[in-house]
Amino acid sequence: MHDIERAIDEIVGKHKNNSNRLQPLADYLVRLFAALGLPDTRGGSTAELRIPGLARRKDWDVAYDFAGKPRLLVSLKSIWANASGTVPNRIDDLMGEVANAQQMSPELVTGYVMLFNVDEDGLRKEDGRSWSQFLEEAIRTIAIRKAPLWNQGLIEGFWFIRFDTARPVGDRVVDLQSTESKGVSFVSALLAELRRREPAVPFVPPATPAPGT
Repeated sequence: MHDIERAIDEIVGKHKNNSNRLQPLADYLVRLFAALGLPDTRGGSTAELRIPGLARRKDWDVAYDFAGKPRLLVSLKSIWANASGTVPNRIDDLMGEVANAQQMSPELVTGYVMLFNVDEDGLRKEDGRSWSQFLEEAIRTIAIRKAPLWNQGLIEGFWFIRFDTARPVGDRVVDLQSTESKGVSFVSALLAELRRREPAVPFVPPATPAPGT
């Protein structure tokens, strides 16, 4: 079974109120960052992460520290049901979350991963698009943070994962190969931006092939 399928199955199997429900995906990302050249990334089952922000300290799911400061952060979120009631607030929450950290450390590289249960998707009355499509496109509009456009509230990259709880174990990820490929591209893009901003970071040669299959 593919690693991302295994991670999604573990997440689906956890109770909906489990505060560590997305931990298997954080573990997957930590392994992927290591395979692509950044072995000291923390998160998931390896560490609890409390990152300083201007307004308050905030939990993040994956982080990389260098020279005593966080340099790269990834937030994991999920939508399981009530898409029409949840999606409209998600972008505001995201922009507030990243701006809080960026105000303390403008050089931060930030990424965002969204899990969306398509079994609970629906169509918007305004334009007939699905809620998952609307949300993915909205996130894409703010995933443009690169020098010199370092506006607070923007992000450097995102990974949108559609899954279906109505499908059987081992077959829940929608368009598996494309989803895995986009995950590798997401991590690679964050690492490329980190290299530009922090050339002293001790990267290692990436593994071949990257994990996922």
